[in-house]
Amino acid sequence: MDPSLTGLAGIVRDTLQGVLIPGATVSATWIEDDGPRRTVSVEADDNGVYLLCGLPPMEDLTVSARFPSFRTEPVQVSIAPGPPAGWDILVGVEEGALARLLTVPGRIVGRVVDRGSGRPVEAANVVLSDTLLAEDRQRMTDGSGRFMFSDLDPGTYRVTVDHLTFDPLDQLVYLPSDRTVQVDFELSVDPIELAPIVVTALREKRLELQGFYDRRELGEAIGAGIFLTRDDIQDAGAIRVTHYLGRIPGIRTECTGGANNNCVIRMTRGVPSLSSRAEYGCMNANIYLDGVRVIRDGGGFSDSIDNFVSPGEVAGIEVYRGPSELPAEFGGAVGRCGAIVIWTGPAMRRRSP
Repeated sequence: MDPSLTGLAGIVRDTLQGVLIPGATVSATWIEDDGPRRTVSVEADDNGVYLLCGLPPMEDLTVSARFPSFRTEPVQVSIAPGPPAGWDILVGVEEGALARLLTVPGRIVGRVVDRGSGRPVEAANVVLSDTLLAEDRQRMTDGSGRFMFSDLDPGTYRVTVDHLTFDPLDQLVYLPSDRTVQVDFELSVDPIELAPIVVTALREKRLELQGFYDRRELGEAIGAGIFLTRDDIQDAGAIRVTHYLGRIPGIRTECTGGANNNCVIRMTRGVPSLSSRAEYGCMNANIYLDGVRVIRDGGGFSDSIDNFVSPGEVAGIEVYRGPSELPAEFGGAVGRCGAIVIWTGPAMRRRSP
């Protein structure tokens, strides 16, 4: 526990009926002593409960919440050091609108692989069942072991996977409104020697809409690109985005400041211009932040990714280390050095307050 930090915890509900709002985004903003503005965000869980950690005590925090197109009026809050302070948030939603927002259809997607070899399991029978459905739905996994059920009402479903070669496996999956849940199955031939494994994850909505997961599936199939999620970055514990990227083969970081500050990247597999030394690859690459190119390849040491985004703000990163890996939307005539595509989203601080 860091005694210099604190937090906020509570529930998010609507102002009319007091209904708990799952998936609402709660944000806290403040101005640090040296001037920059900081914002920390977190999504409420399935029960409308949020926990916002890593906040400075005795500071004027501006706290707000939003749920799709609805936003609360910002409120000024000052909290003392110690355990998270209780702070419930009311979101103003028009009558009838909340019910519609909480019942938007979603999707359940996933992949079935052989736990022993890691290879995809093709033609596995995947059955989706629940009282919400008039009848069970069935899908067969494709050549990559993938399956998808779409247009599903929010609720809890049972997903069962069956294949002649493997022991059957099932899993209960909760699907929130307007979200995509990813359920990956690792099957074993002998359930006694190797127990089957199910991994369930809620896909980031923003990444889903921007095609991140589609490009990742294609990249995995053809061996093009490296795809990093919020969990990958947070588990690494890097304090700057460039520090994490420098661990990827084909990327090198060069820092001119003390304590590894002011760092830029060099794409060693890129195709440098004729005026550059080929053995060193490209200085920088085309860097896209939420779909907008913010750094061009060949830039200097003043063009650092760290000036635009911090690890806590990153929802996903796509790394294309050369022109041969680039998808069409990030390639073309400007893709000789590859590209790094960064998507931001509400940050989940894992550090205890």
